Amino acid sequence: MTVAEVKESWTADMPTRAQASALKLPAGTPVLRWTRHMISDTGRVVEVADPIVRRGNSTVVETTIKV
Repeated sequence: MTVAEVKESWTADMPTRAQASALKLPAGTPVLRWTRHMISDTGRVVEVADPIVRRGNSTVVETTIKV
């Protein structure tokens, strides 16, 4: 099995109380939540990470799109 594709979706929102506490966020700090699907070369979803939660004030998301 080979992972051939990774699909990610991102949202920004205010954290739940549990997330704010776990991430030690100052009041008013948003979080980034994303879902990642890893898809095999046969089209089968082989892994889902949902949700991944990161601090919104210090996370950098970098993408490259070849055209």
